[in-house]
Amino acid sequence: MMNKQENKQANKHKAELQGCFWGSVNRWECDENDHLNVRFYAHKMNQALQVFLLQENLIPDAEPEAALQRIRVQHIRFLREARIATPLRIDCGIARSGDAELDILQLMVDNVTDTPVAAFVTTVDTSGWQTQGKAEVPVPVEAAARGLDPASSHSAPSSRKEATAQSFQIVGGGIIGPEECDAAGFLLPHNYIGRISDGMPNLWAFLNGDVDSQARQSGAQGGAALEYRLHIHAPLRHGSIFSHLSGIRSLGNKTQNMAHAVIDETAGRCAATAEAVGVAMDLATRRAVPISQERRQRLERLMIR
Repeated sequence: MMNKQENKQANKHKAELQGCFWGSVNRWECDENDHLNVRFYAHKMNQALQVFLLQENLIPDAEPEAALQRIRVQHIRFLREARIATPLRIDCGIARSGDAELDILQLMVDNVTDTPVAAFVTTVDTSGWQTQGKAEVPVPVEAAARGLDPASSHSAPSSRKEATAQSFQIVGGGIIGPEECDAAGFLLPHNYIGRISDGMPNLWAFLNGDVDSQARQSGAQGGAALEYRLHIHAPLRHGSIFSHLSGIRSLGNKTQNMAHAVIDETAGRCAATAEAVGVAMDLATRRAVPISQERRQRLERLMIR
Protein backbone atom coordinates (compact mmCIF):
# COMPACT_ATOMS: atom_id res chain seq x y z
CA MET A 1 0.00 0.00 0.00
CA MET A 2 1.19 3.56 -0.77
CA ASN A 3 1.59 6.02 2.12
CA LYS A 4 0.05 9.52 2.03
CA GLN A 5 3.16 11.12 0.57
CA GLU A 6 3.39 8.52 -2.22
CA ASN A 7 -0.34 8.93 -2.94
CA LYS A 8 0.09 12.70 -3.15
CA GLN A 9 3.06 12.29 -5.48
CA ALA A 10 1.22 9.73 -7.65
CA ASN A 11 -1.77 12.07 -7.97
CA LYS A 12 0.57 14.87 -9.00
CA HIS A 13 1.95 12.64 -11.76
CA LYS A 14 -1.52 11.69 -12.98
CA ALA A 15 -2.49 15.37 -13.17
CA GLU A 16 0.29 15.84 -15.72
CA LEU A 17 -0.83 12.94 -17.93
CA GLN A 18 -3.29 13.06 -20.85
CA GLY A 19 -6.47 10.99 -20.89
CA CYS A 20 -6.23 8.88 -24.06
CA PHE A 21 -8.67 5.97 -23.61
CA TRP A 22 -11.99 5.28 -21.86
CA GLY A 23 -13.68 1.88 -21.86
CA SER A 24 -14.51 -1.08 -19.66
CA VAL A 25 -13.93 -4.81 -19.20
CA ASN A 26 -16.12 -7.04 -21.38
CA ARG A 27 -17.03 -10.58 -20.34
CA TRP A 28 -15.46 -12.01 -23.50
CA GLU A 29 -12.15 -10.33 -22.57
CA CYS A 30 -11.92 -12.25 -19.29
CA ASP A 31 -10.02 -15.50 -18.82
CA GLU A 32 -10.57 -18.59 -16.66
CA ASN A 33 -9.80 -16.48 -13.56
CA ASP A 34 -12.75 -14.21 -14.38
CA HIS A 35 -10.57 -11.14 -14.85
CA LEU A 36 -9.19 -9.22 -17.82
CA ASN A 37 -6.78 -11.36 -19.85
CA VAL A 38 -3.30 -9.91 -20.32
CA ARG A 39 -3.73 -9.52 -24.11
CA PHE A 40 -6.64 -7.11 -23.55
CA TYR A 41 -4.72 -5.03 -21.04
CA ALA A 42 -2.15 -4.64 -23.83
CA HIS A 43 -4.77 -4.07 -26.53
CA LYS A 44 -6.35 -1.19 -24.60
CA MET A 45 -2.98 0.25 -23.61
CA ASN A 46 -1.76 0.19 -27.22
CA GLN A 47 -4.89 2.02 -28.36
CA ALA A 48 -4.13 4.70 -25.78
CA LEU A 49 -0.55 4.83 -27.06
CA GLN A 50 -1.75 5.47 -30.61
CA VAL A 51 -4.07 8.26 -29.45
CA PHE A 52 -1.28 9.88 -27.42
CA LEU A 53 1.21 9.81 -30.29
CA LEU A 54 -1.38 11.38 -32.59
CA GLN A 55 -2.31 14.05 -30.06
CA GLU A 56 1.35 14.90 -29.59
CA ASN A 57 1.82 15.15 -33.40
CA LEU A 58 4.58 12.53 -33.21
CA ILE A 59 3.29 10.17 -35.90
CA PRO A 60 4.28 11.30 -39.40
CA ASP A 61 1.36 11.35 -41.86
CA ALA A 62 -1.05 10.23 -39.12
CA GLU A 63 -0.22 6.52 -39.32
CA PRO A 64 -1.29 5.14 -35.92
CA GLU A 65 -1.06 1.46 -36.92
CA ALA A 66 2.47 1.91 -38.27
CA ALA A 67 3.45 3.45 -34.93
CA LEU A 68 2.68 0.17 -33.13
CA GLN A 69 5.39 -1.53 -35.17
CA ARG A 70 7.86 0.85 -33.54
CA ILE A 71 7.26 -0.68 -30.10
CA ARG A 72 10.50 -2.31 -28.96
CA VAL A 73 9.93 -3.01 -25.25
CA GLN A 74 6.96 -2.93 -22.88
CA HIS A 75 7.47 -3.15 -19.13
CA ILE A 76 4.16 -3.96 -17.46
CA ARG A 77 2.93 -3.94 -13.87
CA PHE A 78 -0.45 -5.58 -13.18
CA LEU A 79 -1.52 -3.79 -10.01
CA ARG A 80 -5.09 -4.93 -9.40
CA GLU A 81 -7.58 -7.27 -10.98
CA ALA A 82 -9.82 -5.71 -13.63
CA ARG A 83 -13.04 -7.72 -13.52
CA ILE A 84 -16.15 -7.62 -15.70
CA ALA A 85 -17.68 -4.15 -16.23
CA THR A 86 -14.83 -2.32 -14.48
CA PRO A 87 -14.82 1.23 -15.95
CA LEU A 88 -11.36 2.09 -17.23
CA ARG A 89 -9.37 5.17 -18.21
CA ILE A 90 -5.81 5.25 -19.55
CA ASP A 91 -3.58 8.33 -19.09
CA CYS A 92 -0.32 8.77 -21.04
CA GLY A 93 2.79 10.93 -20.96
CA ILE A 94 6.43 10.91 -22.03
CA ALA A 95 8.59 9.42 -19.28
CA ARG A 96 11.95 9.67 -21.06
CA SER A 97 13.23 11.10 -24.32
CA GLY A 98 16.33 9.47 -25.84
CA ASP A 99 18.31 10.02 -29.03
CA ALA A 100 16.07 7.79 -31.14
CA GLU A 101 13.46 6.50 -28.70
CA LEU A 102 10.79 7.55 -26.24
CA ASP A 103 9.56 5.84 -23.10
CA ILE A 104 5.80 6.40 -22.87
CA LEU A 105 4.17 6.04 -19.45
CA GLN A 106 0.63 4.61 -19.56
CA LEU A 107 -1.50 4.33 -16.42
CA MET A 108 -4.74 2.35 -16.49
CA VAL A 109 -7.07 3.35 -13.65
CA ASP A 110 -10.57 2.54 -12.45
CA ASN A 111 -12.36 5.57 -13.87
CA VAL A 112 -14.69 5.85 -10.86
CA THR A 113 -12.26 5.39 -7.96
CA ASP A 114 -9.09 6.56 -9.80
CA THR A 115 -7.38 3.45 -8.40
CA PRO A 116 -4.40 2.27 -10.50
CA VAL A 117 -5.10 -1.04 -12.26
CA ALA A 118 -2.02 -1.45 -14.47
CA ALA A 119 1.03 0.52 -15.59
CA PHE A 120 3.00 0.20 -18.82
CA VAL A 121 6.27 1.88 -19.78
CA THR A 122 6.55 1.42 -23.55
CA THR A 123 9.78 2.10 -25.44
CA VAL A 124 9.09 3.36 -28.97
CA ASP A 125 11.63 3.76 -31.79
CA THR A 126 11.41 7.40 -32.90
CA SER A 127 13.95 7.37 -35.74
CA GLY A 128 12.89 10.09 -38.18
CA TRP A 129 10.36 11.66 -35.80
CA GLN A 130 10.54 15.18 -34.39
CA THR A 131 10.55 14.74 -30.61
CA GLN A 132 12.48 17.81 -29.43
CA GLY A 133 10.94 19.99 -26.76
CA LYS A 134 8.42 17.44 -25.47
CA ALA A 135 7.73 17.69 -21.75
CA GLU A 136 8.42 14.63 -19.59
CA VAL A 137 6.49 13.28 -16.61
CA PRO A 138 8.00 11.40 -13.65
CA VAL A 139 7.30 7.68 -13.37
CA PRO A 140 5.19 7.01 -10.23
CA VAL A 141 6.11 4.26 -7.83
CA GLU A 142 3.38 1.88 -9.06
CA ALA A 143 4.82 1.95 -12.59
CA ALA A 144 8.44 1.28 -11.64
CA ALA A 145 10.07 -2.12 -12.16
CA ARG A 146 9.81 -4.35 -9.10
CA GLY A 147 10.42 -8.07 -9.65
CA LEU A 148 12.07 -7.74 -13.08
CA ASP A 149 15.26 -5.73 -13.48
CA PRO A 150 15.12 -3.63 -16.68
CA ALA A 151 18.92 -3.53 -16.71
CA SER A 152 19.29 -7.32 -16.82
CA SER A 153 19.62 -8.98 -20.18
CA HIS A 154 19.33 -12.58 -21.31
CA SER A 155 20.42 -13.75 -24.72
CA ALA A 156 17.48 -14.61 -26.96
CA PRO A 157 17.61 -18.19 -28.30
CA SER A 158 17.84 -18.04 -32.08
CA SER A 159 16.04 -21.31 -32.73
CA ARG A 160 13.77 -23.92 -31.16
CA LYS A 161 16.77 -26.26 -30.94
CA GLU A 162 18.81 -23.72 -29.00
CA ALA A 163 15.88 -22.97 -26.68
CA THR A 164 15.20 -26.63 -25.87
CA ALA A 165 18.92 -27.12 -25.19
CA GLN A 166 18.52 -24.47 -22.47
CA SER A 167 15.58 -26.43 -20.96
CA PHE A 168 12.82 -24.32 -22.46
CA GLN A 169 9.63 -26.35 -23.02
CA ILE A 170 7.48 -26.09 -26.16
CA VAL A 171 4.09 -24.86 -24.96
CA GLY A 172 2.60 -23.12 -28.01
CA GLY A 173 2.79 -22.79 -31.75
CA GLY A 174 0.84 -22.21 -34.91
CA ILE A 175 0.57 -19.77 -37.79
CA ILE A 176 -0.19 -16.04 -37.72
CA GLY A 177 -3.58 -15.20 -39.23
CA PRO A 178 -4.59 -11.98 -41.03
CA GLU A 179 -7.01 -10.99 -38.25
CA GLU A 180 -4.03 -10.72 -35.86
CA CYS A 181 -2.10 -8.30 -38.06
CA ASP A 182 -2.12 -4.66 -39.11
CA ALA A 183 -2.84 -3.45 -42.64
CA ALA A 184 0.79 -4.08 -43.64
CA GLY A 185 0.60 -7.70 -42.48
CA PHE A 186 2.69 -7.37 -39.29
CA LEU A 187 1.52 -9.00 -36.05
CA LEU A 188 -0.06 -6.42 -33.74
CA PRO A 189 1.96 -6.08 -30.49
CA HIS A 190 -0.78 -7.16 -28.10
CA ASN A 191 -0.97 -10.49 -29.93
CA TYR A 192 2.55 -11.46 -28.85
CA ILE A 193 1.31 -11.32 -25.26
CA GLY A 194 -1.90 -13.06 -26.33
CA ARG A 195 -0.13 -15.96 -28.03
CA ILE A 196 2.16 -16.38 -25.01
CA SER A 197 -0.90 -16.38 -22.73
CA ASP A 198 -2.48 -19.11 -24.89
CA GLY A 199 0.48 -21.40 -24.21
CA MET A 200 0.41 -21.08 -20.42
CA PRO A 201 -1.99 -24.00 -19.72
CA ASN A 202 0.51 -26.26 -21.49
CA LEU A 203 3.26 -24.95 -19.20
CA TRP A 204 1.09 -25.63 -16.14
CA ALA A 205 0.66 -29.20 -17.39
CA PHE A 206 4.43 -29.64 -16.96
CA LEU A 207 4.52 -27.89 -13.60
CA ASN A 208 1.44 -29.02 -11.68
CA GLY A 209 1.21 -32.22 -9.69
CA ASP A 210 -2.04 -33.99 -8.89
CA VAL A 211 -3.15 -31.64 -6.09
CA ASP A 212 -2.53 -28.44 -8.07
CA SER A 213 -4.06 -29.93 -11.23
CA GLN A 214 -7.24 -30.87 -9.37
CA ALA A 215 -7.41 -27.38 -7.82
CA ARG A 216 -7.24 -25.80 -11.28
CA GLN A 217 -9.73 -28.22 -12.84
CA SER A 218 -12.24 -27.60 -10.04
CA GLY A 219 -11.95 -23.83 -10.44
CA ALA A 220 -10.44 -23.35 -6.97
CA GLN A 221 -7.08 -22.12 -8.23
CA GLY A 222 -5.83 -20.06 -11.14
CA GLY A 223 -2.73 -18.17 -12.15
CA ALA A 224 -1.94 -14.49 -12.52
CA ALA A 225 0.90 -12.32 -13.80
CA LEU A 226 2.16 -9.52 -11.55
CA GLU A 227 4.81 -8.07 -13.83
CA TYR A 228 5.80 -8.57 -17.46
CA ARG A 229 8.51 -7.41 -19.82
CA LEU A 230 8.13 -7.93 -23.58
CA HIS A 231 10.90 -7.44 -26.16
CA ILE A 232 9.99 -7.48 -29.86
CA HIS A 233 13.11 -8.35 -31.85
CA ALA A 234 11.92 -9.15 -35.39
CA PRO A 235 8.16 -8.85 -36.08
CA LEU A 236 6.12 -11.87 -37.10
CA ARG A 237 3.97 -11.48 -40.22
CA HIS A 238 0.77 -12.93 -41.65
CA GLY A 239 1.60 -16.52 -42.57
CA SER A 240 4.57 -16.85 -40.20
CA ILE A 241 4.83 -20.24 -38.52
CA PHE A 242 5.94 -19.80 -34.92
CA SER A 243 6.72 -21.79 -31.82
CA HIS A 244 6.45 -20.57 -28.22
CA LEU A 245 8.80 -21.98 -25.57
CA SER A 246 8.80 -21.28 -21.84
CA GLY A 247 10.88 -22.01 -18.78
CA ILE A 248 11.62 -20.92 -15.20
CA ARG A 249 14.30 -18.37 -14.31
CA SER A 250 13.94 -18.21 -10.50
CA LEU A 251 11.60 -19.01 -7.61
CA GLY A 252 10.39 -17.20 -4.50
CA ASN A 253 7.98 -18.25 -1.77
CA LYS A 254 4.92 -17.48 -3.91
CA THR A 255 6.40 -16.11 -7.14
CA GLN A 256 7.95 -17.77 -10.15
CA ASN A 257 9.95 -15.79 -12.69
CA MET A 258 9.21 -17.23 -16.12
CA ALA A 259 10.92 -16.69 -19.46
CA HIS A 260 9.34 -17.02 -22.90
CA ALA A 261 10.74 -17.15 -26.42
CA VAL A 262 8.66 -16.83 -29.58
CA ILE A 263 10.57 -18.34 -32.51
CA ASP A 264 9.77 -17.40 -36.11
CA GLU A 265 10.14 -20.82 -37.72
CA THR A 266 9.55 -19.38 -41.21
CA ALA A 267 12.39 -16.85 -40.99
CA GLY A 268 14.58 -18.92 -38.66
CA ARG A 269 15.02 -16.31 -35.91
CA CYS A 270 13.70 -15.20 -32.53
CA ALA A 271 10.73 -12.87 -32.99
CA ALA A 272 10.14 -11.91 -29.35
CA THR A 273 11.13 -12.72 -25.79
CA ALA A 274 9.35 -12.02 -22.53
CA GLU A 275 9.84 -12.42 -18.81
CA ALA A 276 7.05 -12.54 -16.27
CA VAL A 277 6.55 -12.77 -12.53
CA GLY A 278 3.62 -15.10 -11.91
CA VAL A 279 1.74 -16.57 -8.97
CA ALA A 280 -0.85 -19.25 -8.30
CA MET A 281 -4.04 -17.61 -7.05
CA ASP A 282 -6.78 -18.86 -4.73
CA LEU A 283 -9.90 -17.90 -6.68
CA ALA A 284 -12.04 -17.72 -3.53
CA THR A 285 -9.81 -15.31 -1.58
CA ARG A 286 -8.30 -13.73 -4.78
CA ARG A 287 -4.87 -13.96 -3.15
CA ALA A 288 -1.58 -15.55 -4.15
CA VAL A 289 -0.75 -18.88 -2.50
CA PRO A 290 2.69 -20.28 -1.60
CA ILE A 291 4.30 -22.71 -4.03
CA SER A 292 3.70 -26.25 -2.79
CA GLN A 293 6.70 -28.54 -2.24
CA GLU A 294 5.55 -30.87 -5.03
CA ARG A 295 5.19 -27.96 -7.46
CA ARG A 296 8.53 -26.47 -6.40
CA GLN A 297 10.30 -29.72 -7.18
CA ARG A 298 8.74 -29.75 -10.65
CA LEU A 299 9.64 -26.08 -11.19
CA GLU A 300 13.24 -26.69 -10.20
CA ARG A 301 13.56 -29.43 -12.81
CA LEU A 302 12.53 -26.92 -15.47
CA MET A 303 14.96 -24.16 -14.52
CA ILE A 304 16.57 -22.63 -17.61
CA ARG A 305 20.25 -23.29 -18.02
